[in-house]
Amino acid sequence: MQQAEETLNGSLEGVVITVPAYFDDAQRQGTKDAARLAGLQVLRLLNEPTAAAIFYGLDSQQEGIIAVYDLGGGTFDISILRLQRGVFEVLATGGDTALGGDDFDHLLVDWIYQQAGITDRQNYRLQRQILNIASQAKIALMNCSHTEIEINGWRGVLSREQLNTLIWPLIKRTLLTCRRTLKDATLNIDDVLQVVMVGGSTRVPLVGFYG
Repeated sequence: MQQAEETLNGSLEGVVITVPAYFDDAQRQGTKDAARLAGLQVLRLLNEPTAAAIFYGLDSQQEGIIAVYDLGGGTFDISILRLQRGVFEVLATGGDTALGGDDFDHLLVDWIYQQAGITDRQNYRLQRQILNIASQAKIALMNCSHTEIEINGWRGVLSREQLNTLIWPLIKRTLLTCRRTLKDATLNIDDVLQVVMVGGSTRVPLVGFYG
């Protein structure tokens, strides 16, 4: 709260808190109660996909179906919204709490172990080093087609195409979840006016391609 007041250069009169669209009444009330215990005046709760749509500048004069594809480090969420007369309505939500960009890193870690011929997986320090290298390689391939990797005397090259092959099964899982969520909303892909991509992992080119 202090940081917010310093940033805004004034006292904090109230807050708007975002929550997952799938939160039920008890979870929403629990969020409000926790905020009030922290001394915050809760003006309202806002569904995260609605907040994302607003943040990414969707024109409130538009009308139609919006899909918010949210792929973070550890989880994936998809929300289908209807924008009508300036009002967002959540039609359906879905997701996978065990799928995110961290899983891309872990696939790359396995690839590095295999390519480098490293059999010792009990070395914690080496594990952390390889995980860091994998994450850096993933980020590098957001802007280039190849990146060099060096670890434990081994040097190799990872291409974006190789990364795509590794992570495609995970991307496919998100797409299947999207289809199920559209079905829950009694819609199909042709009904979607716009897809809003949210979360750092959507910067991975293969993810953006399907967005």
